[in-house]
Amino acid sequence: MLGNTEDKREQYRLMRDAMKKRFIRVTLGSIVGGVRLGMFTAAFYGFQNILAEQRGVHDVFNVVGAGSATTSAFGLICWLHLKLIETANEGNQAANENLDKRDIKSGVSAAIERLESNLHK
Repeated sequence: MLGNTEDKREQYRLMRDAMKKRFIRVTLGSIVGGVRLGMFTAAFYGFQNILAEQRGVHDVFNVVGAGSATTSAFGLICWLHLKLIETANEGNQAANENLDKRDIKSGVSAAIERLESNLHK
């Protein structure tokens, strides 16, 4: 796990680097999760306030409607994200087989170009 080195300084450096990578990964995951939760909460309360304003009453149906709209919106976003990643992965496999190495584009930009070309057909 720490390597086959007998040098204590090298082992310490390897352990420190591993802990630093873990800390960064956990911190980044926490920040991304917090942003997602904040966006979901803001969208939910925004939909709830819009419904309350439009209907002129504060009741449980506003909560149900806001929850349904927020979940639908975020579900659609997740579905689009997964489709984009899937398209990017398919494109990378095809690009690696058919194109010269210098012509290969990154996954997301290749996927966007393919989606645009499909729309123009």
